[in-house]
Amino acid sequence: MKKAVKKYEVQEDAINMVSEPMAIYLPASFLKNNVLDNIAQNSKELFVKVMEITGLTIKILSENIFEITPKTFIKYKNNETKIPSRIAELAIELSALYELGNVVFGNSNIFNQWLEKENPFFNNTKPAQYLNTSTGIHLIYEELKRIEFGATA
Repeated sequence: MKKAVKKYEVQEDAINMVSEPMAIYLPASFLKNNVLDNIAQNSKELFVKVMEITGLTIKILSENIFEITPKTFIKYKNNETKIPSRIAELAIELSALYELGNVVFGNSNIFNQWLEKENPFFNNTKPAQYLNTSTGIHLIYEELKRIEFGATA
Protein backbone atom coordinates (compact mmCIF):
# COMPACT_ATOMS: atom_id res chain seq x y z
CA MET A 1 0.00 0.00 0.00
CA LYS A 2 1.42 3.31 -1.04
CA LYS A 3 0.89 6.39 1.17
CA ALA A 4 -0.36 9.57 -0.39
CA VAL A 5 2.23 12.36 -0.44
CA LYS A 6 0.99 15.47 1.26
CA LYS A 7 1.74 18.64 -0.63
CA TYR A 8 2.66 21.76 1.31
CA GLU A 9 1.99 25.23 0.11
CA VAL A 10 5.13 27.37 -0.23
CA GLN A 11 4.74 30.96 0.90
CA GLU A 12 6.79 33.38 -1.14
CA ASP A 13 6.29 36.29 1.25
CA ALA A 14 7.44 34.41 4.34
CA ILE A 15 8.97 36.56 7.05
CA ASN A 16 12.56 35.75 7.88
CA MET A 17 12.95 35.41 11.62
CA VAL A 18 15.79 34.38 13.86
CA SER A 19 14.73 31.47 15.99
CA GLU A 20 17.79 30.62 18.03
CA PRO A 21 17.44 29.98 21.75
CA MET A 22 17.75 32.98 24.03
CA ALA A 23 21.28 33.36 25.28
CA ILE A 24 23.20 35.94 27.21
CA TYR A 25 25.93 37.52 25.16
CA LEU A 26 28.32 39.24 27.49
CA PRO A 27 31.02 41.51 26.23
CA ALA A 28 34.39 39.80 26.37
CA SER A 29 35.62 42.75 28.42
CA PHE A 30 33.23 41.81 31.26
CA LEU A 31 34.84 38.41 31.65
CA LYS A 32 38.44 39.37 30.92
CA ASN A 33 38.79 42.68 32.72
CA ASN A 34 36.59 41.94 35.66
CA VAL A 35 36.88 38.25 36.41
CA LEU A 36 40.08 36.81 35.01
CA ASP A 37 42.28 39.75 35.98
CA ASN A 38 40.98 39.77 39.56
CA ILE A 39 40.79 36.06 40.32
CA ALA A 40 44.17 36.10 42.06
CA GLN A 41 43.09 38.68 44.65
CA ASN A 42 43.14 37.44 48.20
CA SER A 43 39.83 37.27 50.00
CA LYS A 44 40.55 40.20 52.29
CA GLU A 45 41.10 42.60 49.37
CA LEU A 46 38.15 41.16 47.51
CA PHE A 47 35.66 41.40 50.36
CA VAL A 48 36.85 44.86 51.44
CA LYS A 49 36.39 46.02 47.83
CA VAL A 50 32.90 44.49 47.65
CA MET A 51 31.87 46.19 50.89
CA GLU A 52 33.25 49.56 49.78
CA ILE A 53 31.86 49.56 46.25
CA THR A 54 28.39 48.21 47.12
CA GLY A 55 27.74 50.17 50.29
CA LEU A 56 25.86 47.11 51.58
CA THR A 57 26.10 45.73 55.12
CA ILE A 58 27.83 42.49 56.04
CA LYS A 59 24.42 41.01 56.91
CA ILE A 60 22.92 41.81 53.48
CA LEU A 61 26.02 40.71 51.57
CA SER A 62 26.45 37.47 53.49
CA GLU A 63 22.84 36.30 53.87
CA ASN A 64 21.13 37.68 50.75
CA ILE A 65 23.88 37.55 48.15
CA PHE A 66 26.59 35.05 49.14
CA GLU A 67 24.17 32.85 51.11
CA ILE A 68 26.59 32.34 54.00
CA THR A 69 26.51 33.42 57.63
CA PRO A 70 27.87 36.84 58.63
CA LYS A 71 30.46 35.00 60.76
CA THR A 72 31.74 33.09 57.72
CA PHE A 73 31.78 36.31 55.68
CA ILE A 74 33.97 37.96 58.34
CA LYS A 75 36.33 34.94 58.32
CA TYR A 76 36.71 35.28 54.53
CA LYS A 77 37.15 39.04 54.84
CA ASN A 78 39.89 38.59 57.44
CA ASN A 79 41.67 35.88 55.41
CA GLU A 80 41.06 33.34 58.17
CA THR A 81 39.50 30.78 55.82
CA LYS A 82 40.07 29.88 52.16
CA ILE A 83 37.31 31.39 50.09
CA PRO A 84 35.35 28.93 47.89
CA SER A 85 35.67 29.64 44.17
CA ARG A 86 31.89 30.10 43.73
CA ILE A 87 31.87 32.90 46.29
CA ALA A 88 35.08 34.46 44.92
CA GLU A 89 33.60 34.48 41.43
CA LEU A 90 30.36 36.02 42.69
CA ALA A 91 32.29 38.70 44.60
CA ILE A 92 34.34 39.62 41.52
CA GLU A 93 31.25 39.78 39.31
CA LEU A 94 29.39 41.80 41.94
CA SER A 95 32.27 44.31 42.03
CA ALA A 96 32.19 44.60 38.24
CA LEU A 97 28.41 45.10 38.32
CA TYR A 98 28.66 47.83 40.94
CA GLU A 99 31.46 49.57 39.03
CA LEU A 100 29.08 49.90 36.07
CA GLY A 101 26.06 50.66 38.29
CA ASN A 102 27.93 53.46 40.01
CA VAL A 103 28.86 54.95 36.63
CA VAL A 104 25.29 54.72 35.30
CA PHE A 105 23.56 55.97 38.45
CA GLY A 106 26.30 58.15 39.96
CA ASN A 107 26.81 56.28 43.24
CA SER A 108 26.01 53.04 45.03
CA ASN A 109 23.14 54.51 47.09
CA ILE A 110 21.12 55.42 43.98
CA PHE A 111 22.09 52.15 42.29
CA ASN A 112 20.92 50.21 45.38
CA GLN A 113 17.61 52.10 45.27
CA TRP A 114 17.19 51.07 41.61
CA LEU A 115 17.98 47.46 42.54
CA GLU A 116 15.21 47.52 45.17
CA LYS A 117 12.47 48.81 42.83
CA GLU A 118 10.29 46.49 40.78
CA ASN A 119 11.44 46.47 37.17
CA PRO A 120 9.47 45.40 34.06
CA PHE A 121 12.63 43.89 32.52
CA PHE A 122 12.75 41.46 35.46
CA ASN A 123 9.03 40.55 35.27
CA ASN A 124 8.13 43.29 37.74
CA THR A 125 10.44 41.88 40.42
CA LYS A 126 13.31 43.62 42.16
CA PRO A 127 16.67 43.16 40.40
CA ALA A 128 18.33 42.80 43.84
CA GLN A 129 16.82 39.35 44.23
CA TYR A 130 18.99 38.14 41.33
CA LEU A 131 22.31 39.21 42.86
CA ASN A 132 22.97 35.78 44.37
CA THR A 133 23.81 34.07 41.04
CA SER A 134 26.24 34.75 38.22
CA THR A 135 23.40 34.58 35.70
CA GLY A 136 21.40 37.14 37.66
CA ILE A 137 24.37 39.49 37.89
CA HIS A 138 24.91 39.15 34.13
CA LEU A 139 21.24 39.96 33.43
CA ILE A 140 21.46 43.07 35.60
CA TYR A 141 24.76 44.01 33.92
CA GLU A 142 23.15 43.78 30.49
CA GLU A 143 20.20 45.91 31.61
CA LEU A 144 22.64 48.52 32.93
CA LYS A 145 24.40 48.52 29.57
CA ARG A 146 21.05 49.17 27.86
CA ILE A 147 20.35 52.04 30.27
CA GLU A 148 23.85 53.42 29.70
CA PHE A 149 23.26 53.51 25.93
CA GLY A 150 19.62 54.63 26.17
CA ALA A 151 18.18 51.41 24.73
CA THR A 152 15.70 50.43 27.43
CA ALA A 153 12.59 50.12 25.25
